Amino acid sequence: MPRDNTTRPAVSPGLLILLLVLLLGGVQLYFWTDRSMPIDEVSQLLNYPLADFAQAFGPLPEAQQAGPPLFNLLMHAIAGLDIQAMRLVIAALTLAIIVPSLVTAFKWKPLPVAAALFALLVNESFLLNATKLKFYSFDIAGFAVLAAWIYTKDRNTPLRLVDVLLIVAAMVIGISTIVGACVVVGLFLALRLARKELKGREIGLGVLVAIVAFAYYLQISYATELQITAFPDTYSGLGVDAAKKFLLAAARLFQVNGAIILLVLLIVAFAAMMVLRGAARSPLGVLLLFGAASSTIFLALAIIGKYPAVDARHVAWMLGIFAVLAGAVVEAMSSPQFRERRPLATGCTALFVLVLAAVGLREVTKWPPAVTEGATDGIVATLAALPPSTVVNYFGAPRMIPLELARGAPITQHTYVPSLSTRSGAVDPSYFGSTWMEMDADSFSDKIEQMLRDDPAGWAKMVVLLRLRDDYRPLARFALDAAPREGRPFYIAALHVAWGEAAQDQRAIGLRQVLDERSCTYAPVVAYEGLLSPGFVLKASCP
Repeated sequence: MPRDNTTRPAVSPGLLILLLVLLLGGVQLYFWTDRSMPIDEVSQLLNYPLADFAQAFGPLPEAQQAGPPLFNLLMHAIAGLDIQAMRLVIAALTLAIIVPSLVTAFKWKPLPVAAALFALLVNESFLLNATKLKFYSFDIAGFAVLAAWIYTKDRNTPLRLVDVLLIVAAMVIGISTIVGACVVVGLFLALRLARKELKGREIGLGVLVAIVAFAYYLQISYATELQITAFPDTYSGLGVDAAKKFLLAAARLFQVNGAIILLVLLIVAFAAMMVLRGAARSPLGVLLLFGAASSTIFLALAIIGKYPAVDARHVAWMLGIFAVLAGAVVEAMSSPQFRERRPLATGCTALFVLVLAAVGLREVTKWPPAVTEGATDGIVATLAALPPSTVVNYFGAPRMIPLELARGAPITQHTYVPSLSTRSGAVDPSYFGSTWMEMDADSFSDKIEQMLRDDPAGWAKMVVLLRLRDDYRPLARFALDAAPREGRPFYIAALHVAWGEAAQDQRAIGLRQVLDERSCTYAPVVAYEGLLSPGFVLKASCP
């Protein structure tokens, strides 16, 4: 018998592509972990480590923040790490949930897994959220688990307890996942009912998921109550306005790379749906149904004011379905039924490969990307280099400075004023009414300054009221009341404020006006502009 002298490659092409995608992802995530904190991360991190276990389940004590219990416990555990290490831990855990879901869904086939991961790892919204000191990456991971489950779950087999446990586990790692868990179970049971195979035990398990989801919803509602009420201008949209914000948030989520890939995925997916039959067609169809149903229900919830989505992070869950869809499309293109339609298969494959290659090349040519979000590191470095002085904390700094001091920043040589608690607190809706909104500026300023001096929850109320009136002079007056007089120099530090006049930031304008009304002289030592959370350090003196 002749011997087969054919040389087989040591590594399959699919596995090689997967390894290249993982290498790309590692580099991307490294770049995105090395960035300074914006104000929302500063506010979140103020709460960790937790004072006790119970805090993980309620409103967080500082800066009107909230998070799912498991995320709060995670942040408690890693709070002692440096910022980049914390980002790496969150990214690693996110991928540790997503990757096994993809591997299971696509039965260890490297190409679908590579496509799914590539779709995420070239998406800036995923990179941002996967390395952010917030919980949104776990919404993505939870939806990836749910999407992978509905994609692989055989409609001929009933819903089982092990399925329920997986779905509940995916639900409790996030917040948006509450809706996703209910949708995925409802969709599966509806498909079983359509086949006339639905059993009573499955209905019971579905009810169990609904009960757990409702209980978790009540806990999350309690935990987020202070945060929601503190942003009435952000979270109060209804109707068409809310729908527009939802759609704009989705557009910002996918950005250019994601939108191009999503368009190609949908084109190829619908082509596959026309060609495939039977078992080869069903999983992709159900996955598309899950994506459509989830998006429709979230949009409806936004319209009625139950799920305000005003930023890309609020719809980050879409990326979990997006990733599984990318892998599912590759798996569909690999099926014999699809390959039999040679012109269609060739065209779809060429389109898919060209678009992904172009997107990947676009990302690589941007290395290293400019991903600085906040001015925190720059402000700390500036303060560290200054001689011992009085530093007046202005907007954002009352949160940033205590956090940086607690984390050992080398800025202890300064005296920081004024003393201002940032404790979370309930904000009565009456503060949003005409009494406060139409009050004359002088009376408003007097009341805000008194509130900051005497009310333990004054900071929480002040933040809302100044934002609604877009007048920050009361805070500037309160801060400058603590500044040295008689021409003695001092510094003013601020985060999440753009100093440049071109920015027309009312927080900076209010500070300038109060400095001018007190005949102070001032000039920027450093100003960080064009960031998500800009900031500055001024040198000033007042008579």
